[in-house]
Amino acid sequence: MSGADDRVRRDRARLDAERAQRERAETDQTTADTDQTQSDVDQSSAEADQAASDVDQDLARRDQYSADRDQAAADWEGLHVEQTDAAREALATSSSEREATTRERTASAAGRERTSATRAATAARRDEIARVRDRTAELRDQLAEARDAAAAARDRAAEARYRHTQAGDSPEWRALRALHEAAAAERAQAAAERVAAAADRRAAAADREQAATDRRLGGLDELTGVYRRGAGELAIAKEIDRARRSASPLTVAMFDVDHLKSVNDRYGHDAGDALLRSVATTIVAALRAYDVTVRWGGDEFLCALYDATTEVAIERTAQIEAGLGALNPPVSVSAGYAELSAADTFSSIIARADRGLARMKAARTA
Repeated sequence: MSGADDRVRRDRARLDAERAQRERAETDQTTADTDQTQSDVDQSSAEADQAASDVDQDLARRDQYSADRDQAAADWEGLHVEQTDAAREALATSSSEREATTRERTASAAGRERTSATRAATAARRDEIARVRDRTAELRDQLAEARDAAAAARDRAAEARYRHTQAGDSPEWRALRALHEAAAAERAQAAAERVAAAADRRAAAADREQAATDRRLGGLDELTGVYRRGAGELAIAKEIDRARRSASPLTVAMFDVDHLKSVNDRYGHDAGDALLRSVATTIVAALRAYDVTVRWGGDEFLCALYDATTEVAIERTAQIEAGLGALNPPVSVSAGYAELSAADTFSSIIARADRGLARMKAARTA
């Protein structure tokens, strides 16, 4: 082979190597750009979820305020039963106030349901983006590892040739060596970017997990750990729908903590809060894991027992009373029950349980 042919061969090899390197770099960059785009989308989804969470918190505060107003009105009505004209007028005003707060709670519950649906959709979108990013990254890493291994082998072979050939100091060899070194630097940079992208994916996964925890805990009462009223209404409504779909019984039980006011007056609100926590813990322990427990008012708890008759609910109440009686000092609750009927609405079954509770409390104070 002539010297000219040899130079042509080396030039072609150099050009082929340069072209292959550019193609690999472009592929790496395209994949990195795609991953960054997906990361940006995930970040936007995270910000949207945070905004929805803020809305949910605001609705929860509004709902608790309405529930407190409703409880105050109910307590007032219970204390004012005389039938004078002034009393009847005051009771009518209180009833109107309760109707207004009911409408407010209904609006808050609907808003929170929409917010929950938005957050669920956002979470699903973030999870799908994460799956795409992980699949893309896995493929990218596999290709990069195979390419880096082949390149490293070529570099080792080239280095051996540099050391054992007289052409090692020729311009052509120096150019090829510089090309190998540049390619190695680019591979190192790509590897560093892959490490950074992996760290970003791990951070995004942790953020999604935290968001899921926030959604799960967002509807819980801070003091007792059971559902707040707004989230509890949604949960009970779903249980009612489930009972009707499956033609199964469902009983709603409403509990009122006896003498909470006297505990607050005598020992302070910290003692009253501790009492409420104990009651909530005892109720939850006596019920099944899938039964719904809601802090309905200041000292009221509402439970929905799926696939349970009133008789079963009364048996569960006996377990609750036994647990409360073992506390030091012992605690008692009054209870009212309503078993779901074909004619019931959400409001009517709650109202029947509330009336049953009022009858029991009246009988105890008679």
